[in-house]
Amino acid sequence: GITYLPKEHRLLISDSGVDNTRVWKGRNLFLAGLKGHLRAALSLKKATRNPVGIVWNARARALFVADDNADAIYRSTAGPDGHIGTRDDRVRRIIYTEDFGFTDPHGVAWRPTGEVLIVLDSQTGFRYGLTHPEGITYDSVTDHLFMVSSPQRFVVETTMTGVLVRTIDLSATGINRPSALVFARGSDGKPHHLYITDRGVNYSTDPNENDGRLFEFKLVKVP
Repeated sequence: GITYLPKEHRLLISDSGVDNTRVWKGRNLFLAGLKGHLRAALSLKKATRNPVGIVWNARARALFVADDNADAIYRSTAGPDGHIGTRDDRVRRIIYTEDFGFTDPHGVAWRPTGEVLIVLDSQTGFRYGLTHPEGITYDSVTDHLFMVSSPQRFVVETTMTGVLVRTIDLSATGINRPSALVFARGSDGKPHHLYITDRGVNYSTDPNENDGRLFEFKLVKVP
């Protein structure tokens, strides 16, 4: 998962598979600069070892975390040390997704207007050509949702009611398996760039894999 911290101008990136690899060192949450430089290696283990999706609620200073093994959404806030992803985080489960009829929550998105938490299920029906939807983000500029699925190399944009707006082809970008996305300030200081994570080779194929990547895009209008 990936989310943006607007006050700090930093990205938070979660890794739900690192604990199954040989590079596991107890860290599954990573703070990065907008140019991709690692700033800190943190942990969401107090909530889950399987943080498949994350989203930041800037107003509440709270991180929502999806776990598809526990079928749960957790809410995590900083403890006395003032930092998220440390031992004193305050964590509680707020949603058990089976209560709503789905058992594979992946992406989560936050819409500040109306304070709406959006949860993307990767198994309950497929739409827009996405066979394993994993990542979702809300765009406050358009009031639209953007989604990715690791088997497909394109981004889907829809309205809040699910009407398809467009697809954005990623086939020429070098992305192999897109897994999460977020809108954030660009590394050049300009607003509204799209960041996409690429999960690369799955740990079940190669337990030594360490090939996750981060891409930054500026979306432009094509005549």
